[in-house]
Amino acid sequence: MPVAGKVALITGGVGGLGKAFATALLQARAAAVCLVDINKRGEETAEELRKKFPTNQTVEFYECDVTDYNLFKGAFDFTEKKFGGIDIVCNNAGINALDHEIDKSIKAFRLNLEAVFLGTRLGQMYMDKSKGRGGGVIVNVASMAAFMPIENCMAYTGSKAGVVALTKSEASLEEYGVRVNCLCPSFTDTPILDYVEGTREAINMIPGHHILKPEFVAEGFMQLVEKEDLNGAIMRVTPQKGIDFYKDHKRVPSFSVAPSKL
Repeated sequence: MPVAGKVALITGGVGGLGKAFATALLQARAAAVCLVDINKRGEETAEELRKKFPTNQTVEFYECDVTDYNLFKGAFDFTEKKFGGIDIVCNNAGINALDHEIDKSIKAFRLNLEAVFLGTRLGQMYMDKSKGRGGGVIVNVASMAAFMPIENCMAYTGSKAGVVALTKSEASLEEYGVRVNCLCPSFTDTPILDYVEGTREAINMIPGHHILKPEFVAEGFMQLVEKEDLNGAIMRVTPQKGIDFYKDHKRVPSFSVAPSKL
């Protein structure tokens, strides 16, 4: 999908990967981006992006708990009414939790997986090609933790594995003109790494590992948006292999990016 002139809705859009995705879309001349987040500092991020990009591109912040269907639907209503439709949805919001944190773990499942399900279904409803806007694309953000579980983080790894399975299941949305793909980055420089003290130092001590920059992960995100033959695809982004596309469990080497670009 050519991004120029398109409208995007990004959950967890205030910082980290969400902000990097918004920036990449605006650099590709997206007409508008709606940052959906429970973080009350979202207006600051929106204003920062407004100052960085031309006045004919719009950035809005919509404060919302995406685990609440009615509130989340309100974000879609707002974006559609404000810009006339939605073309790109990124379900990015997520948190970590340790196994002894029962309440936080339940919240992690709800935000990391349930909200992705809600965002995927809402994306299909609002971007259905029968609405006359030519369909759209959904990118669900999972994690490499879906394939390599992290000790003491059952809720995080389990929910991210669920996002991978959910995305494969929802590839059938293509009949509505909606593609659904999944992005699985390795450790990335976002606030989630600060949840447990010493995490960053531990990662940098693992041979062959380092913390990815959000901007590099955003390169992969943009490919999932733009490559119209990708549907139900699972992308991994790691220090070892760079951007690595998989579709139906088969590698698509023509889309690979050398790790040297990290």
